[in-house]
Amino acid sequence: MILMITVNYPNHKSVEMAKLILKQPREIPYVKKWRVFNTYAGNDGMKQYHLIYTDKENAEDAFMEIGKYFMPFHQIEGFRIQSEVLIGTSDGFKLLGMKWE
Repeated sequence: MILMITVNYPNHKSVEMAKLILKQPREIPYVKKWRVFNTYAGNDGMKQYHLIYTDKENAEDAFMEIGKYFMPFHQIEGFRIQSEVLIGTSDGFKLLGMKWE
């Protein structure tokens, strides 16, 4: 299972964000892999994409741990977070009763 979390925060909060990130644990229970990508978001400041991989049977526990990870960031003015569960393209075709090879 893949969870994509999108984070936005103002440019002038970058140092504050970085300090909080450095305080967070590097490994999260139930998370197999966590990749983070940063980009400039124009008037929205900075944007991060977090792609988080977990086993389906541990998804609920992983989501709880990820929620704990992000709790301290909510104190940063302008911090916004959105989460989405992703499915692979081949799984999307399965939903349609089709097979993608």
